[in-house]
Amino acid sequence: MKSELLGLARGLRRRLEQAPPPFAAAKTPRDKAARLDEIARAIESCRLCALSATRLKAVPGIGSPDAAVMFVGEGPGFEENRRGEPFVGRAGELLDKILASIGLSRRTVYIANMVKCRPMKDPRTPEARGNDRPPSPEELSACRPHIEAQARVIEPRFIVALGAVAARALLQTEAPISRLRGQWQDIQFGGRTVKLLPTYHPAALLRNPDLKKDVWTDMKALKKALCE
Repeated sequence: MKSELLGLARGLRRRLEQAPPPFAAAKTPRDKAARLDEIARAIESCRLCALSATRLKAVPGIGSPDAAVMFVGEGPGFEENRRGEPFVGRAGELLDKILASIGLSRRTVYIANMVKCRPMKDPRTPEARGNDRPPSPEELSACRPHIEAQARVIEPRFIVALGAVAARALLQTEAPISRLRGQWQDIQFGGRTVKLLPTYHPAALLRNPDLKKDVWTDMKALKKALCE
C-alpha cells in the first residue's frame, strides 16, 4: 500500500512539473490576440442596444494585444461604419500623425471606441454624411462591457481618452474636456487601476487647429510616462 501511494505521488509530481504555470498561457500575445478575436465576434453579433439594427459593420478595435496604451474614442463615424475599423478618414490620418510624433503606431497601441456601432441622427439614411451624433448614456452603458473586456485582456498601463464623450464616460463626470485634458487620473477599468489621460479628439483638431498645441503637450506627457 505504501509503495502504491509513493508511486502515485511521484506520478502526480511529474505531471505538475511538466504542466505550464497556471494561467500563463492566457498572458501570451498569441492567446491575448485569440481572446480579442472572441470579443470581436461577440461585438459583431451584439444586440444589446438599438445601434446594432442600423450598423453596416461593427467596429471592435485594432492594434497590439500587448499594448501599453489604449486610445479610446466615442464611436464609429461614416467611414468606420463601412470599413469596420476605428479612426479612419481624416481624423484617423491625424491620429496616425499624433501617434508617430511620439514613436507609436496603430501596430503598437490599441485603438477602440466606447460604443462599437455608429450612432446616427437619422438611422434611415446611413449613406448621408453629417449624420453622426454622440452616443446616448444608454448606448454607452450597454456597450461598456465590451471595451472593459478588451482592457481586461490587453492590460494597458495607460488609457488616452480622445474627446469629451470618452473622457466623461470613463471618469463619470460632466466636466468639460477643456478642464479634463492633460490631467492624469486613476480609474478602475477592466478589473484594474489604470492611469487615464484625457485629451482632445482628432476631429476637434480638424475644426480648431489651435488645439493641436494642447494635444502635443498631452502626448509629450504620455511619452514621458511610457519611459518611466
